[in-house]
Amino acid sequence: MNMYNRLAALIDHLIWAILAVVFIFFIFQSEHFLSENNISNIFSAAAVMGVLVVGQTYVLITGNFDLSSESTLGMAALLGIWLIVPAAAPHFGGGLLVNPYLAIFCILLMGAVIGYVIGCLITYGQMNNFIVTLAMLLVIRGLMLAFTEGNAVNGLNNPQADTFYWLGHDTAFIIPGFMKVSYSVLAAGATFLVGHIILKHHRFGRELYAIGGNRDAAVASGINADRRVRQVYAISGILAAIAGWMLAGRVVSIQVSLGEGYIFTVMAAAVIGGISLQGGRGTMLGALGGVLLLSVIDRGLNLMHVSVFWVRVIQGLIILLAMFIDAQRVRIRTLAQTTTVRESKDSVVGR
Repeated sequence: MNMYNRLAALIDHLIWAILAVVFIFFIFQSEHFLSENNISNIFSAAAVMGVLVVGQTYVLITGNFDLSSESTLGMAALLGIWLIVPAAAPHFGGGLLVNPYLAIFCILLMGAVIGYVIGCLITYGQMNNFIVTLAMLLVIRGLMLAFTEGNAVNGLNNPQADTFYWLGHDTAFIIPGFMKVSYSVLAAGATFLVGHIILKHHRFGRELYAIGGNRDAAVASGINADRRVRQVYAISGILAAIAGWMLAGRVVSIQVSLGEGYIFTVMAAAVIGGISLQGGRGTMLGALGGVLLLSVIDRGLNLMHVSVFWVRVIQGLIILLAMFIDAQRVRIRTLAQTTTVRESKDSVVGR
């Protein structure tokens, strides 16, 4: 392994060293950082973001983007409650009084349909994935406003809504002196685990890497790239809907702006965790590291009472850092490949 290959491998695993340093930094900055309540909040926030990042990871590995996932999250949370609670104040629902389990099915189906439609527009319509998903983000936000006329939808003091909220609200068990483990954390952990197994050991995952690495070569080898792209967008939509379902249980009152700006954090978490914007590279474990890092930073800054204005600055700097790391990763891997080819030629000539 030449120097550039070693450096590329180091950058791929850099996220865990950064996470350790940041974690230790906040321990010394706040005596409350290791409290049971704070650790629970870190993992609960990471759960919602993590499910979104898993969906984004599938899409990014194929060399695409999904900017619409934050709006799908918001629409899923809003639509789920809107279907369940009465119309007019104070709930501002649709008055349909749908069974909460049917409402859950509806939002998951909605996420799958949104994602699949995006995939179809990109593959059958040959449209740019960035523009399509940006347009879908705006369309869904507009629909949220149309549904509610700008009102916040809530399920306060509504038993049916309480059933819908359980994934994001209820605690599965408690680790004494450490944290409360919510069902959302368990669901996010399972999502990452399944994603890791699929990408590392399943044919579906290998095909996604092949498509992102070299689409023409993947197609030539018999992979139906367009079908896989449609599938990963559908998966991303379903996971965004699950994330919205989780978030609904945490916030209870659903604003039409729910989830705005999430996509930037999600992209930053994925890229810092080693998912390449060029496609074809990255792991679920790396993405998990990126999610935990951003969640730790968010809670740490909150405990330090950093002004919300400076938090925005820091978030912007983190996104820039993610882009810088990805650019350097691509540059170093290109140098590594060039060096390897040169060494192979020199070896042949030497014979």
